[in-house]
Amino acid sequence: MPSKSHFVLTVKDLKQAKKWYDEVLGFLGFDIAFADDRNVYYKSEKFPFYLAIFQGHKKYRKDKMDRYRVGFHHLGLAVGSKKIVDDFYKFLSKREDVDIETKPRHYPDYGDKLYYALFFHDPDGLRL
Repeated sequence: MPSKSHFVLTVKDLKQAKKWYDEVLGFLGFDIAFADDRNVYYKSEKFPFYLAIFQGHKKYRKDKMDRYRVGFHHLGLAVGSKKIVDDFYKFLSKREDVDIETKPRHYPDYGDKLYYALFFHDPDGLRL
């Protein structure tokens, strides 16, 4: 039975965000578990939780994401190898709708000598 654990991201335009997340999360092995006109839940055998996107309220559509405000800072997904991170970077680099913040590199200052990551933003500015 799949986990009931989940993480939810609120987006400005669910229909538009779904197309983006279908492709980006699809690269990492996520499939849609459930979808309707208000939310989409993604699942993967590789991750022990659902990742969901919810439609935000219209009154917040002009808001800009700031990861240093109280709330969401970033979402990190651990994968099995540096090669997956590098391949994911190549995939993201070909997309015009991805804002890449950093190329893949080691982050020893994060307390783990093996921490190898890239950071990028979804169309709403959420840091992943």
